[in-house]
Amino acid sequence: MIQRLNSNYHKRVVKYLNKEKEVNIFLLGDIERYGYDSFFFSIYGDINDKGEIKGILLKCFEFIIFYAYDDFDVEEFAQFINNSGCEEVCGKSEALEMLEDRLNLRRYRKVKIFKLVNKNLLPAYKKEDNVRLKKIRFGNLNKVVKLYEEIDEFENTTIDSIKSSLKTGRGYCIEKGGKVVSMAKSTSENRNNAMIIGVGTHPKYRHRKFATKCLIKICNELLEENKVPCLFCDNEKAGNMYRMLGFEKIGHWSIYRS
Repeated sequence: MIQRLNSNYHKRVVKYLNKEKEVNIFLLGDIERYGYDSFFFSIYGDINDKGEIKGILLKCFEFIIFYAYDDFDVEEFAQFINNSGCEEVCGKSEALEMLEDRLNLRRYRKVKIFKLVNKNLLPAYKKEDNVRLKKIRFGNLNKVVKLYEEIDEFENTTIDSIKSSLKTGRGYCIEKGGKVVSMAKSTSENRNNAMIIGVGTHPKYRHRKFATKCLIKICNELLEENKVPCLFCDNEKAGNMYRMLGFEKIGHWSIYRS
């Protein structure tokens, strides 16, 4: 039976999610930061007769993250999601694909999940006289938003959404002519992992390894803090670059929208 979970279930929840902790960075990060009594999101789980968890779902307003492995009640979770009024659900592709035919949502996007596995391939960050990295702060967010608008692969974003991501991560950028032309950020950092997001460069400044430099800087910092970087990718060219830096594909992540 699916029920809202409280802190009494915490050890079981963490054990269940740590089965694939890199896939569950968002879930583990939110629980670590906000616990089970947050006013803006709730944690639900399917608890069987033995008290075992057979699937976990986080609901935040009209947004849901779902995770399960092995056997779980497909019909009950599909009904719960359809009755929740959610506009978007995302999670491990293999689990959501089992619900797909029953959801009142359509698959919007499927991406690969990468994890930094071969740490020896990641170069140490070195300062260069001709390229200076700046930390992304609230004061230069307008410039970051403008870069998002210039990159076709990126979805539209807002200052508020970038602020939200920076509260749980960090970011670096490169400026040229008073404009941010390249960047990389992390978000949903927890004690074990971090999700890399927003890796990109303005079309006029590509092929100079600007974004790679920002990424290397963040990854070096994360590893020093014993946090393993992960990221999403659906671009084969970018995927090849990530592999050269030591990342390997560990799974798929899907997003469904109304």
